[in-house]
Amino acid sequence: MMELQGSTALHVSAPWDKLVHASVYGFLSALLWWGLDRKHRFWRLLALMAVLGMGHEYFQSYLPGRTSSVWDWLADVIGSWMVLLFLVLAKRKGGNAEVVYADN
Repeated sequence: MMELQGSTALHVSAPWDKLVHASVYGFLSALLWWGLDRKHRFWRLLALMAVLGMGHEYFQSYLPGRTSSVWDWLADVIGSWMVLLFLVLAKRKGGNAEVVYADN
């Protein structure tokens, strides 16, 4: 499933690489969720992740031994969308999808 290429790159074989893409962009979306104000947060984050993923794939095409893929970009966007949707639904269900700070 994973193999070490050279001494620095870790290669994850298909189809597991799409899961890694979705997980990383989903995690990044969750972190940014708490950092942005509430107005249009879902759409702004989804657009940001789509542009970030597109830029990542574009610049990756210039790296030796790497390729860019629309499917990788799509996995980025889907991972972000899934986590953001979960956060929106959790908030609507009465859950607290916000960071709560306790006063001591």
